[in-house]
Amino acid sequence: MKRNLTKPKDFVVISFLFAVFLSFNIGYSQNLYIGSGGEFFLKNNTPFTTGNTVVTQDSSGKFMVESGNDWGSVTEYVNGKVEAIGRGDTKLPTGDNGVYAPVVASHTGNMTATYFNATPASGSNGADVDAVSDVEYWEMTGNAIVTLPWNDNSGISALVNNNGGKLESVAIVGLKGGTWNLISDTKTGTVTGDLQNGTATSDSNVSVDLNGFSQYTFGIDHQVVLKVENLLLNNNINIVSNPVSSSDEYIRFVTKDEMKGLKLSLFDLTGREIKNFENVTTFGNIGSVKKPNLKSGVYLIKFEHEGKQGVKKIIIK
Repeated sequence: MKRNLTKPKDFVVISFLFAVFLSFNIGYSQNLYIGSGGEFFLKNNTPFTTGNTVVTQDSSGKFMVESGNDWGSVTEYVNGKVEAIGRGDTKLPTGDNGVYAPVVASHTGNMTATYFNATPASGSNGADVDAVSDVEYWEMTGNAIVTLPWNDNSGISALVNNNGGKLESVAIVGLKGGTWNLISDTKTGTVTGDLQNGTATSDSNVSVDLNGFSQYTFGIDHQVVLKVENLLLNNNINIVSNPVSSSDEYIRFVTKDEMKGLKLSLFDLTGREIKNFENVTTFGNIGSVKKPNLKSGVYLIKFEHEGKQGVKKIIIK
């Protein structure tokens, strides 16, 4: 009669996991390092903590979570690749270099995610991509609807304000064959939050073949920018004498048509609002606002009028 025996290697892994499980259950925590060829599996509803430390691993080590996992925080995450086992709605708690950037996914099978707090690979922009982030990127495999987060270090303010000024134009883009393209059809993504903290989600009705792209980051959906009637195009607003001298008392602009009730907001390149002006009126197609005390550099002026808006760069010399 044949007997089913646990292989020695399996026994070592099981014993290791059981020991870790016991240590956390009795109130202890420890730094977790997954060595070469090592595997760690976190089952749902298992009491688990790393004592506010980051999980590190060898390049061939594996940190795996059961589908449905919700473990992870800004102080406890995996500095490297995370694999979700099975299908379901899962948080993959990945991060890098002090930045926690978990991927939330509705996946149809096993999937992986790794976050890099580094500049993504260079590539050309696809037809529906106006710009691509140069701050961070993810690598992912599997098939899923995915949500990626940003924080105040992600550079979303500059990405948005330099490219139409519409937060809802942020979308997830993927690199394939040297070109950055939207991973979902244009205007099908979902954006939440604000310029400092938020998320972008791929099309909630269509899973993405994540194996088809080598890297993922944030970009600007060209069609979302176009769907809002652009004040700058329709009214031909231009800054007068740009660059503007630091000694000038006013910032002046010209418009194609006379305008009343115009709102202007002045931002620096981090997205911080410096000054706003309400109910500005043009006379002879010329408008002006009093220039605040600004250092030399590049700034952004956002124009808003009757539901339309646009952004212009201004240089102070």
